[in-house]
Amino acid sequence: MSRRAIVTLVTRNFAHYAQVLMASCRAEHPEATLFVCYADRPPADWHETVPGTKVVYGDELGVPDWKTFTFQYTPFELSCALKPHLLRHVMSHGYDEIVYLDGDMQVYGPLASVFEALGTSSLVLTPHLLAPLPDDDERPHEQAFLVSGTYNAGFLGVRSDATSRRFLGWWSSMVARRCYTDLAASLFVDQKWIDLVPGLFEGVHVLRDPGLNAGHWTLSQFRFGPLADMSRTRSGVEVGESPLVLFHFSRMTPASPDEYLTSQTRVRLADVPQLERLVRDYHAALETAGRARCEAWGCAFASLSDGTRIQPAWREAVRRRHPTVAGVADPFDVTARPELLRAYRRLEGDAVAWRRDWRLKSPRQRGMAGRVKKAKTKLKNILRALRVSRKSA
Repeated sequence: MSRRAIVTLVTRNFAHYAQVLMASCRAEHPEATLFVCYADRPPADWHETVPGTKVVYGDELGVPDWKTFTFQYTPFELSCALKPHLLRHVMSHGYDEIVYLDGDMQVYGPLASVFEALGTSSLVLTPHLLAPLPDDDERPHEQAFLVSGTYNAGFLGVRSDATSRRFLGWWSSMVARRCYTDLAASLFVDQKWIDLVPGLFEGVHVLRDPGLNAGHWTLSQFRFGPLADMSRTRSGVEVGESPLVLFHFSRMTPASPDEYLTSQTRVRLADVPQLERLVRDYHAALETAGRARCEAWGCAFASLSDGTRIQPAWREAVRRRHPTVAGVADPFDVTARPELLRAYRRLEGDAVAWRRDWRLKSPRQRGMAGRVKKAKTKLKNILRALRVSRKSA
C-alpha cells in the first residue's frame, strides 16, 4: 500500500487554521500521515490537537540563505514560497503520494479521486474555472484568472517519482526570488508559475470536479444546494451535480467574512444558506482552536530584531540584493547592526521606481509629473537608439 501524506503550511499566527484542517483530514483519511509546517515557530507550550500530526519548521527544510529568504517576502508570500521545499522534504521521508492543502481549507469527504489520480499521474492540479463565466460587469471575469493563475496552487498532489522531483526542483527555483505579488507584472506568488506546468512536465492530471477545491470563485460557476446523500460528504452541500468534498475559505475569515465580495459579486452568502452554514461552523471551529491566542502571536518574520515593523521597500531591497544591503547575513538583526535600519530608511525614497505596481500607485508617477517623466524616458530611449544606429552604420 502506498504511503500517503496530507500536508499544510502556515505561519504561527494561523496555527488554529491548521488545527481545524488537520482534524477534518484525520476524520476522512485515518491512513494518511498528517504534516503541519510552521514557517516560524509557535511558543513551546503550543501542542497539536490532532493525534499523529507531525510538525516541521521552515528552518528545517534546507532552504539556502534562510534569513535572506524569509526577509524578502511578506508572511503570506513566504508561506507560498516554502511549498515546494516542504513537499520535497516530505517526499524524502518515503511518502509516495502527497497532497498539499492550504491552511484555510476544510475537508468534508474522502479525497479518493485525488489519490486515485496519483496512482498513475505524477502531478494533480485543480483549475479555478470549469465553466465559462457570464460576460457582464460583475466579478470575476475570465481575465482575473489570466492574472492570478489558471490552477489553484493551494491544492495539488504529487507522486514520488522522477517527474515530480524535477517539478519541485523547478518550482523551488522559480520562487527563490520571484514569489511576490505584482499583478501589474502578471505575477502572483507561487501560483502563477503553475500555469506552465502542464506544458513543461509530463504526467499531469487536471482534476475537473467542482466539489473539490471549491471557493468564492465557484459561486459564479455552479449552484450550491442541499445534498440528500451524505455517503460521500459530511457537508450536506451539492456543487452543480457534485458533492462538496473540500471548500477553500479564502477571503472568508472571521475578521472579514465578506471580503470575498471584493473578488466575487454575483452571489452573497445570504443567498446560499447551505454554504452560509458551513462558513458559520468553520468560524466557530477556528474560535475553539484558539484563534485569539494565535493571532496575538503575529508572525515572527514581520518585524526586525528591535520590534520595528518591516516595510515593503526593505523587503524589496533585500530581494533585489541592493548594494546597500548585499552581503548582510541577517537582514533582521538591527540590534547588532543599528546602521542597517538607517540604511533601510534611506532606500525608501527610491523604492517606488523598482516595481511597476508601486509606480502605478504612486502620486509621483501620475499627473503632469508622471507624464513629464515618461516623456523624458521616451526621449532617452530615442537618443540611445540613434547612438546605436550611428555606431552600426
